[in-house]
Amino acid sequence: MGRYELVFPGAIDVALSTRESLHGGVKDPIRFSDGQRAQHSRFIYDGGFVITDDVTRDFYEEYAAPFKKLAPGTDSHDANGFDPYPIVLVGATAWIGRKSLGFVVYKARRIYSYTDTGNTDLTDAKRHFDRISANFSSRALYEIPTGVGVCLPYAFVADDDRDSNRQVGVTFRLVDHPDVTVFFLDAKAQSTDPKLTARQKNEFVWGYDYGIGKQIKLHGVTPYHPVTLDSREGVATLATITRDDDSTDFGYLATVQGNPNASADTPDLLLLVERTAANAKGDPPVSAEDIDEIGKTISASIRRRPSSQ
Repeated sequence: MGRYELVFPGAIDVALSTRESLHGGVKDPIRFSDGQRAQHSRFIYDGGFVITDDVTRDFYEEYAAPFKKLAPGTDSHDANGFDPYPIVLVGATAWIGRKSLGFVVYKARRIYSYTDTGNTDLTDAKRHFDRISANFSSRALYEIPTGVGVCLPYAFVADDDRDSNRQVGVTFRLVDHPDVTVFFLDAKAQSTDPKLTARQKNEFVWGYDYGIGKQIKLHGVTPYHPVTLDSREGVATLATITRDDDSTDFGYLATVQGNPNASADTPDLLLLVERTAANAKGDPPVSAEDIDEIGKTISASIRRRPSSQ
């Protein structure tokens, strides 16, 4: 995911955008197929992606109908200031306006929707749009693309190893242990980000940032342990989580802070392995030791994707 590879201890499910999220304004828009929330997930790569699974062609045609009204050959301008825009992505419908642009395409029973906002220079906006749309492709779940680029769930955007805003955070669930979710975040370091160390980021995620539980108790007398993600030093912790309903779970968190001033892309990396015992579905939920072992195993596997395979 993102610019990285990671290895899981078994088959996985991936949380994707809900159908309702295609229209925006939905709480927890990314979920698993049974409705389980993936509230940390986000699909941002120089704009935002919505990726919706198991969609019929009829559903897609109904959703895409307003965009297709802007197709070349129709009225060139709608009431909201959008114009049709030709892109090379086969089967896609694209539009561009004064404040936003986007495309929608249907592939392998999935809707891929991309939007971006804020570029007031039309020439720059078109150059940006051409780059994203020409380099976008769908992919199979475990398919490793060839060449440089950014992986999203079931998608890939080829590039030159540079972007301005990347927050690819994906939540996975272990098929054999549905009480275990794995969240991995590859986020481009920005000069405007708070200047936190890996330990400070770890503390902030547990205490404030992710709303994981009402109480977090770290394990061990010295709970902060060194961890290496893709040859970069960071911090890992194991914790007991007290949920809002007073149930208890466990979590493993590894954080590595990025450097916006580095000559090469050096992003923030975060791995959160979390047990939710209520989702064990008949089997005994995994133990704290299991969560720690899964976290360490996945952490050790994380590496930057090479520029060619």
